[in-house]
Amino acid sequence: MKMKIYKRTAVFMCCLFLCTLFIPIRTLAAGSIDLTHEVSLTVSYQDGTLSLSDAQIDLYQVAAVDEYGELTSTDIFDRFHIDIRGKNDEAWRTLAFTLEGYILRDNISPFDSGKTNQAGLISFPSAQKKLIPGLYLVLGQRHTQNGYYYDMSPFLVMLPSLDQKTNTWSYHVTAEVKYDVDPVPDGPDTIEYEVLKVWKDGGYEHERPQEITVQLLRNGEIYDTVTLNDKCNWRYIWTDLDGNYKWTVVEKEQEKYTVEVVREGVTFAVINTYAKDIPDNEVPKEPASPSDGKLPQTGQLWWPVPLLIAVGLLCIVIGLLRRRSASDEEK
Repeated sequence: MKMKIYKRTAVFMCCLFLCTLFIPIRTLAAGSIDLTHEVSLTVSYQDGTLSLSDAQIDLYQVAAVDEYGELTSTDIFDRFHIDIRGKNDEAWRTLAFTLEGYILRDNISPFDSGKTNQAGLISFPSAQKKLIPGLYLVLGQRHTQNGYYYDMSPFLVMLPSLDQKTNTWSYHVTAEVKYDVDPVPDGPDTIEYEVLKVWKDGGYEHERPQEITVQLLRNGEIYDTVTLNDKCNWRYIWTDLDGNYKWTVVEKEQEKYTVEVVREGVTFAVINTYAKDIPDNEVPKEPASPSDGKLPQTGQLWWPVPLLIAVGLLCIVIGLLRRRSASDEEK
């Protein structure tokens, strides 16, 4: 009789646990995002003790976010065949760099923009704007100060961002940017750049186009267009380029493949990944500001929590039942 009661109790608890899997989880981890809460971003542009003032910085909304942290690309950026599901900080940096090229090429207007003050700071939104929760791209134009060129590294930031120390959502975020700095040359300065095509489409090689088109941008404007194919070993080198300009490479969009552009020194690697190689159930992690060392996970990873809780409690119940059964047999 006692064993029947125990079994019924176990069945009831299992059903109860399974039911919880279908209840939306709103307050796990840091809780759900308050989409009505105002968000803001302060960008700090410093070279040691030197504040970089009057630097132009633009802000673009790349994706909207729901209360559980799920990202959806905005219409403007969805057409570029990019994958916004960042796997780590390197993936987010690559995405930011790739988006920068398309923004410059297509002259996409920023959501908000402005210049840093004497302290090297700029805050968004500006007086005439209002930010909503989402994923934003921060771009800085080439800045010249004290005889040096400063090229700010583009970066993505989630508003709000998860504060791992307090495990709460931070709706007012501050980011310290990273940059490349080079002295302004006294005279003519030339440089060369190479572009290299990388395919990630194992098993789908037959889907590759016979050729792809790559554009070289000089300070955001198309300077040259080249075709890459098997004949040139999917690579090209530009020589005698003016080093006083900022050079960027973009690929003309193509179907079935996502695109990433990675720069290593004077080499641009254009990486195409076949779309079927991107699992539908792969979830993104939240990009952190450039000064952060970790990438806090957004609410999209909350779904396994109730399942793990249920499995854990079920194991405890089974263990108690077995212990009670063994005890009854001894008696």
